[in-house]
Amino acid sequence: MSAHAGRTPSGIPKRLLQKGQDMRHTRHSTLAAIALSLSFVGAFACGGSSTNGSHSGNGNGHGPTGVANGSGCSGAQQCASGLCSSGQCTAGPSSAATSAGPHFIGGGPTSRPLTTGCGPTTATQCGGVCEMSGGTPVAVLAPPATICYAGEGDLTPNDPTGVIEQVIETLGGKTYLHLRVTFDPRFVDNTYGVNASAGWLNKAKNGPMGAMMPADPMGGKAGPMGGKAGPMGGMAGKAAHTFDDLVGSDHVELVLVDLKGNTVLDFDVDYVSQKSDAPCGYGTLGVSGGEGKMLKGDASAIVNVATSIDRNLNGCGYCLITDSPATDENFTPDASAPSWDYRVVYEVWIDFSVFKGLGFGGAYIPNVHASPSMASDNTIEVEPNPCPPDWDTPYCPPSVIEEGGNCFSAPPTDGTCPEGTVPDIKNEGQSCVPSNY
Repeated sequence: MSAHAGRTPSGIPKRLLQKGQDMRHTRHSTLAAIALSLSFVGAFACGGSSTNGSHSGNGNGHGPTGVANGSGCSGAQQCASGLCSSGQCTAGPSSAATSAGPHFIGGGPTSRPLTTGCGPTTATQCGGVCEMSGGTPVAVLAPPATICYAGEGDLTPNDPTGVIEQVIETLGGKTYLHLRVTFDPRFVDNTYGVNASAGWLNKAKNGPMGAMMPADPMGGKAGPMGGKAGPMGGMAGKAAHTFDDLVGSDHVELVLVDLKGNTVLDFDVDYVSQKSDAPCGYGTLGVSGGEGKMLKGDASAIVNVATSIDRNLNGCGYCLITDSPATDENFTPDASAPSWDYRVVYEVWIDFSVFKGLGFGGAYIPNVHASPSMASDNTIEVEPNPCPPDWDTPYCPPSVIEEGGNCFSAPPTDGTCPEGTVPDIKNEGQSCVPSNY
């Protein structure tokens, strides 16, 4: 599709312009800067959480059972706090804050919502490493927020089709806009080969070529999603979804506008391509190759890029380009690759100076795309929509909660803001912003 088809001269899609005129802001609709200053976009954002060094229970009636802060650890799951940094359990720096994050399953025990202090140098890490450490102390200009998107054709209409998380922060004297986009794993996931999930198998069986697909040799019925092929179902699994399918055309388009609604950056981020200098031979080419390209703006403003498959392969060291790790309908981690992220995630760090003092007006995704996808269409046009009610609290992987862990500290409740900041009137004072923001 054309990068600017169906858009106004300022670059905002006409369907978003019209939708924004009919939207009403809710208590959680304007927590941060993504589309929040653009009243005609009116994106809905879920609240974030900041840490203050004290920990609450995990919400299931059982207190943390892991080791205390200061004790040695080799992984976050060993700590009562759910944070392991430099070999010690920690509560993380007092400046750490997190978005509510997408509550999709499939991220594994190390997945965490977007966290402050995880700068562009963390793009090559295994997923969740920085977030579990609490990030580096930073000056937060706009607190983390989660914006949900939905569109017709979504296989799970009660959940968003895609989610944007964002934070604006100053790290090492430089200000960044940090964005993360996560797709619903019922639309596309990081399973392939003999371990392709049941969503791929179901589409192969029910699609135009379904009659040509081998039947389940065990006579079983695939689960609603996330299940793997039967013991002898390798042929069907490979035909359903392959690693090359992810390499073929997968990307996400991101559009960034200033406070006047003018498009500053419009670009596609490559998901994964052949990459000679990558440890596993494949990785994201960002906006400079594969399916990645600039549609408008200066490519130098894109400081760094990460994708979940790149992190899986090169950050975690799982060079699995034929068969993904085995899993089940709940995306239970494979013991041989416990940190594998089964979700499709894109992450970018933007040099904030690209807005040239005009301010950040918003970031949005016009669509979610995967070729193939599990849906009837490979591209779903999306619009901002309210996040599910139970997404207002930061997501913590179920496996961590079941083990008695606690992913995050309790947010401050006294309603005060640090020196130099003021309550954000756009979200009824639930967060603080710089006094000159």
